Amino acid sequence: MSSEPTSAVPAAPAPKPTGLVMQIILRRDLVTGLGWPLGPMMAQAAHAASAAQHRFAAHPDMQRYLAGEDGRGWEVMRKAVLEVPDEAALTGLAAALTAAGIPHHLWIEEPEHTPTALALVPNKRPKALKKLLDEAGATLWK
Repeated sequence: MSSEPTSAVPAAPAPKPTGLVMQIILRRDLVTGLGWPLGPMMAQAAHAASAAQHRFAAHPDMQRYLAGEDGRGWEVMRKAVLEVPDEAALTGLAAALTAAGIPHHLWIEEPEHTPTALALVPNKRPKALKKLLDEAGATLWK
């Protein structure tokens, strides 16, 4: 047996969150009215988030969201999954976001050409965004 002391590897400091949140909005009627299972709904959320990340990769808030304050933002990403009642609410929200200049991606499922989900560029939920989400009837997914 060795009597030499062992040295523990120091733990890396916890990554620092940015306070940015990516909102993903799904249509509730796909589940309640059309009987979509939860798995395909999760896929729609992932499609929308991935598309938004790709489309807006150069956006400063997307870069900060992924890098964080210390290069490890991807370890502490925050997302909120919301629901709107139906297609009209989702497409209306997309139009309102476009008019307000708020970057987002509306996912259209193909080949059905069905709007299913929307993801926003990470943000700190400014009042203008909160108002648009409220007007669309967006609430936390339950």
